[in-house]
Amino acid sequence: MLKIYRATVLSKLDCGCTIYGSARKSVLQKLDPVHHMALRLSSGAFRTSPIKSLYVECYEPALELKRQMLSLHYYFKIQSNSNHPFYDFKLRPFLLRLQNARKSFIPVFFTRVQDILYDLNLLYLHVTPEPKSNFLPWGIPVVQFLNPFQTFIKSVTADIIYQHIFIEHRQEYNDFIAIYTEGSKSADHVSFAVVFPNTTLSFQLHSSCSVFTAEIAAVLLALEQISDFLERKFIIYTDSLSVLESLKSFYIHSHHHPLILNVLHLLNKLASRDFNILLCWVPSHVGIVGNEEADKAAKLASTQIDFTVPLTDFKKYTKVLFYSKWQRQWDTETDNKLHSVKPHVQPWPSLMNRKADTLLTRLRVGHTRYTHRHLLFGEQAPMCSQCNCIQTMFHKGKEMRNISLNTSYICCFKNVRDKLQIACLARQIFPHQVKFLLGSFDDATAIPYGYLFMDLRGKRSRSPEALRLSSCIFQEDKNAVYLPL
Repeated sequence: MLKIYRATVLSKLDCGCTIYGSARKSVLQKLDPVHHMALRLSSGAFRTSPIKSLYVECYEPALELKRQMLSLHYYFKIQSNSNHPFYDFKLRPFLLRLQNARKSFIPVFFTRVQDILYDLNLLYLHVTPEPKSNFLPWGIPVVQFLNPFQTFIKSVTADIIYQHIFIEHRQEYNDFIAIYTEGSKSADHVSFAVVFPNTTLSFQLHSSCSVFTAEIAAVLLALEQISDFLERKFIIYTDSLSVLESLKSFYIHSHHHPLILNVLHLLNKLASRDFNILLCWVPSHVGIVGNEEADKAAKLASTQIDFTVPLTDFKKYTKVLFYSKWQRQWDTETDNKLHSVKPHVQPWPSLMNRKADTLLTRLRVGHTRYTHRHLLFGEQAPMCSQCNCIQTMFHKGKEMRNISLNTSYICCFKNVRDKLQIACLARQIFPHQVKFLLGSFDDATAIPYGYLFMDLRGKRSRSPEALRLSSCIFQEDKNAVYLPL
């Protein structure tokens, strides 16, 4: 249901949000109930479920956060297109003074974006402009690359075999000067290196760049250096097959990485100067000396280069920043019932059974008909008869601590072939320490579809009482209680 909502409703809310996002906050808040109702219906959460829990449970951020992310994407899309009418737009000083003096003044698009950039520390980040293609349809350069290892599978081929093949390859192309390129990316480090016969160049990129950008930047730097050489025959070795395939499959009307077009332009320019440049793929980490040197130099690179970030990499990077911001907001919700079950904002696996998925969603969120029905009907909150406190799912789980079991099962069967096993750790507070494991019982007996119950003794019970309760999760006997969800 979430996929249907995202495709049919949320896509319309996102469309044009960069424009209507300048509306007053009170006007924009009218869209939130639509978003919240869709998340409740999609997840099956109880009507009293907290909004922030719905966001995390469905892995769908608030509309305000999403509007900021899409506005930032559109801003940098403008910056990457030199033909856009707002490419050189600058905010006028008097407009900034007016907005600072009158807080009721509705900020324009570029003012809102500047605030977002300042909040994310992205004021000095520049996007790579889209290069203009000067190729005629019949003059698109055709790039072919060598691959002497294409008949071998790396997982079942010894390194020494690759080394011997490469030696034979170099003997065949011994009149070509070998140049090795490498790109590297770690958690907070993106860099590339180019190894020439007499020197090695290595540079560090912005952490938002992808490893593909690092690889293609290394090839581009190699071509730029080659243009100053007196020799005319070169062969560039790279372990990035994706870069070579992108150069080979270039099409003038399709969207490509901006550096791909730069490489093609430079190859065409060098070819017009009688340069003979070949590209060749080599496997990584198999003991090929030049490739190993390039890999080591890339990982040790410390010199920053003035390099812009491609738009595709920037979108992925800003998405990570916004979701990290969402995670920081969620970290402050320590009193939220779902936070103890799901401390990290990440996708939650959904079940194939809608009824089981709904019940587990309500258990995780902590809002069920049993614990929060009184809010809808104006009744008194259910109280525990033993300790005289308000009944919650957390409190109800404490009553299970005295059960001496290693494992308990929640079983929901549609038929013999379609079975679901959800295991939860015994002697833990249910549902806050629940762990879900998909599997099946080999000796399971088919139970009518739609009946969900838990047998605290670890075996499947088919008692009439358990089958009669279509929405019970604990079998109603001396070891369990009935909880209407």
